[in-house]
Amino acid sequence: MRILLTCHRFWPSVGGTEEVVEQLARHYVALGHDVTVFSSDEPGAPEREERDGYLIRRFPLQRRGKFRFPPKSYREAVLAPGWDVVHLHGQRVWSTDYLYRHLKRSPAPVVFTAHGFFQRSQGTPLLSDLYYRVVMPRALRHVAAVTALTGPERDELVSFGVDPRKLHVIPNGFVEAEFAALPRGFRARHGIAPGAPLLLYVGGFYRNKRCDRLVELAADTGTTLALVGKEAHPEHGLAECKALAARTGADARFLGVLPRQDVLAGYAEADLFVLASDFEGFGLVLLEAMAAGLPFLSTPCGAAPDLAALGAGAVAAPGALALRAKELLDDPERRKAMGRKGRAAAASYAWPPIAKRYLDLYEAVARR
Repeated sequence: MRILLTCHRFWPSVGGTEEVVEQLARHYVALGHDVTVFSSDEPGAPEREERDGYLIRRFPLQRRGKFRFPPKSYREAVLAPGWDVVHLHGQRVWSTDYLYRHLKRSPAPVVFTAHGFFQRSQGTPLLSDLYYRVVMPRALRHVAAVTALTGPERDELVSFGVDPRKLHVIPNGFVEAEFAALPRGFRARHGIAPGAPLLLYVGGFYRNKRCDRLVELAADTGTTLALVGKEAHPEHGLAECKALAARTGADARFLGVLPRQDVLAGYAEADLFVLASDFEGFGLVLLEAMAAGLPFLSTPCGAAPDLAALGAGAVAAPGALALRAKELLDDPERRKAMGRKGRAAAASYAWPPIAKRYLDLYEAVARR
């Protein structure tokens, strides 16, 4: 098959959606398919590049305030004949929304993956509500299939007016080989004492991530908190969290973007993975923590409630995070049991079976 995947940003940019697209591309190339990824221009990256057997084509965007617009050539390339399936990743991003009014002209069947509606629309202003309940559902009438990452996300899409017959739930996956033998040395490299209770967060300083809650959690529990990821938004961002740590006396280590091996070592040596987001599409980092045998504590965002139900972690409201964290940190045997259950449950989320579910969907819509 000739498969086109679109993504608002892609390698060398890193993120959850980027990771999903990259893994799908790699798996389909390995199965003999012709794969192309369309994305935005990245500083220092060429317009066209082959990576791991698939083609990346980057389009220069025009930036107008906080909005980005692709050139006409992007639309023409997506709608060009020859693709067997077009898979759009993301919503409220240029790479998908720019195509909404053109989807009915696509000669290839289109698959759409939201990467996170659940909880995102709650409490949104009128214009956002109009987008979710009018603009997007009308555009999705012209796609062959819509996938959701979780059951609640599927239900929310139905509530927006998306045809339930088009909906399929396919979760995110993880790279199983990365977690077969985890590296060590995270505490030593970052000056964290071997016996100090260590909370780990991986994900960056995005507005929805509410890293300020994690800093408060470290202060309330007297633990060390390692935060891994880039500055992405000033609200609840790096500067605000550093100031909060100074005011509260929290032992928060702001480590920035780390090499992947160091992140994996963090999973291996932390006592508890923590996530306090207002919303998540799925929460891939929770799955990675499970694969590492690290129990998690999370707000009820994304797939956290479903994964916690497998015994891999705990879910608590923002105001109850400190209490639950203390309970778990005081009970190492319970954390070990959670880690074992999480590692066992994670096996069903490895990328090969997840990628196959998408491929089966591609073949089904292509036949139709």
